[in-house]
Amino acid sequence: ADARIKQARSDYFPQLGFSGVAKVGLSGAINGLHPVGLPNSPFYRNFADALNASYTAFDFGRTRHGVRVQRHLREAPDADLATAEASVILGAERSFYNLLSARRLRDVTAEIVRSRELTVRQAQAFYEGKIRSRVDLDLARVSLSEAQLKSIEAENAVRAAVAELGQALGGSQDADYELQAPDLTPIEPEPLAELIQQAHQNRPDLRSLQAEREAVSESIRLARSQRKPILSFVFSGGYARFTETMASQLLAGGLLAAGAGLAMPLFTGFRLEGETEEAEARVRLLDSRIEELTQQVALGTRTAYVQFQNALQSLPMLKVRTEYAREAVRLAAARYRERLGTIVELNQAEASLAEAQAAEVTGAYRVKSAEAELRFAVGRR
Repeated sequence: ADARIKQARSDYFPQLGFSGVAKVGLSGAINGLHPVGLPNSPFYRNFADALNASYTAFDFGRTRHGVRVQRHLREAPDADLATAEASVILGAERSFYNLLSARRLRDVTAEIVRSRELTVRQAQAFYEGKIRSRVDLDLARVSLSEAQLKSIEAENAVRAAVAELGQALGGSQDADYELQAPDLTPIEPEPLAELIQQAHQNRPDLRSLQAEREAVSESIRLARSQRKPILSFVFSGGYARFTETMASQLLAGGLLAAGAGLAMPLFTGFRLEGETEEAEARVRLLDSRIEELTQQVALGTRTAYVQFQNALQSLPMLKVRTEYAREAVRLAAARYRERLGTIVELNQAEASLAEAQAAEVTGAYRVKSAEAELRFAVGRR
């Protein structure tokens, strides 16, 4: 985009070039060589070279509008780059919290396995002491096997999360990443209306589309300027060798050429009108796309805000649920030891605790992921 601006601005400066020719024959027969300036003389026999200069003095804004078009288009790659960077950051944050959550769930499942191993030992002792039946021991072993299976699944989930983080970072997908636990204190977001307004101002994909729209609007003025005249100057001077008769008739001034030209399109078969109509139609199309994207940004911000609020408001309830489940396990274990409860009650209580602990762990990191989604939707870093 920077290079295109440089190309557009080149018409502000004189154009310099060198040309040379050696010919015998009519000048029109060598037009495939595109001789410029003095070497373009009509003489039959000619050997010449020249330094040529041309300058467009006045073009009714063609160059100015062309430069403005490219400057507007220059803003689009910046916005596209910002969009790509925001997507990379969001992907890294998602993977980061996903791996932390997976590791914490693995620890929870390991604790559940140890707890159920203790239950199996108790059931084994009760069975050997003929206090409980073999059914209790078998049920305890089934419960332990279920916990072990969940532990294996949790370990595999950690491996998958490591690979996902490695891919998000552009690094190794089987490395042992040492992650620093983040501050899980949730933020308090601004009102939804303010967030939507910020999203409309900050979202780089919306800015990119708006920059394209400004460029197309400028191209309308560029198309209209092409209906007006162009005033140009040219100069050519150099060396030429002719036949002796011709050379005796030429002075040094005869080896210099300068001129001014005025060109104005009178009728182009409606090409210029068509270019203007095309640019105007593209502006209308881009206005529709901007309106559509504006609505999508508002919807995305609203959705991310609701998801963040849901995750945030569920945290206290998840903590209370875990405390109740932990107390239920303590009571069920005591009842089982005192032969007042069954192994089924204890297994159900432990299963409820495992589910509550997993929900609390994932809930805390779900809040941070939802926070990252909301930042992305608003266009913040």
